[in-house]
Amino acid sequence: MPEPSVVPGELGEWLRCPRCRAKVLRDANGYACLRCGERYPVVLGIPDFRIHEDPLIPLQDDYRKGERLQVEAERRSFAELVEYYWSLPTYPPTPPGLSRRFVHHVLTDDQRIAGYQQHLGTGDAFLDVGCGAGTLVRIAGRRFGMAVGCDVGFRWLIVARRGLEEAGLPVNLVCACAEALPFAEGAFDTVASVALLEHVPDARAVGREFYRVGRPNGRVFVWTTNRFSLAPEPHVRVWGVGFLPRPWMAAFVKWRTGLDYGKKRLLSRFELGRTLRAAGFRRLHWVPPAVTGADLAHRSPIERIAARAYGVVRRLPVLGSLATIVAPALQVTGTHFAPGRTGEAR
Repeated sequence: MPEPSVVPGELGEWLRCPRCRAKVLRDANGYACLRCGERYPVVLGIPDFRIHEDPLIPLQDDYRKGERLQVEAERRSFAELVEYYWSLPTYPPTPPGLSRRFVHHVLTDDQRIAGYQQHLGTGDAFLDVGCGAGTLVRIAGRRFGMAVGCDVGFRWLIVARRGLEEAGLPVNLVCACAEALPFAEGAFDTVASVALLEHVPDARAVGREFYRVGRPNGRVFVWTTNRFSLAPEPHVRVWGVGFLPRPWMAAFVKWRTGLDYGKKRLLSRFELGRTLRAAGFRRLHWVPPAVTGADLAHRSPIERIAARAYGVVRRLPVLGSLATIVAPALQVTGTHFAPGRTGEAR
């Protein structure tokens, strides 16, 4: 099987060593840092700049799963590849009911993005950190000169590439850790993350990276599961998890479902606000996200009633603002402010 094409040269010029921030040189075996000498491979056409493996899966298993997905990508559509992905073993194991929900969520993500894409802005360059299946990269690719996706899960980038190819869009994908992004300072007009921050151990470190690679007067866009949501926690479908003290959450979920919850760390509106302000972002604008028809496809009658009530409240001037505290998810944009910087990628 021929190896897929690598990242286009324009993006290659913006790649940096995630350890020392120096420029990297492309050779036959991947990328090499010109300062510290660290090497980064290109695997199945995707540069791997991770400084650690995905916490959910060992490195070699991630590569092997990516290889299986690449074989299937040659004969399956994007939607079929997503279905196939969730038919494979996951780390930790995912119950069939949750797998079906996750497949449905990925395949209907364009409906959610339609509700907030106006908040992404426009410009020359866009970065989606934790891009997963790449739906946001595809949509942003029509609003920006270049849209880039990165994810710590190598296997997911194979899925994302199939979607981009199917849409006839450039494939600008990099495997990377959110707290150590392999991009030049000031490279992107908009840095976005959707359903990422609840999966990282240090959201403040990730926020600082968003700021570093963003351009002055550019924006950050964050969508993340709300710790204090009145809805069930979407990863495990359990009510009230976020209202417990953090040390109790994993044990509570294990008791209720048998699922591992040790690697989730949901943020409240207050925690996320402090995280973004500490990174340097200002003018935070909170919007209670819409609940789409696709979101209600597998919900109980009580959840559907609650969602309709929430849909009314979120449109009211004062109550809508208060609703962001207990909404199913947090959605916020912020402005990058860095006096003295030109905003040019270096």
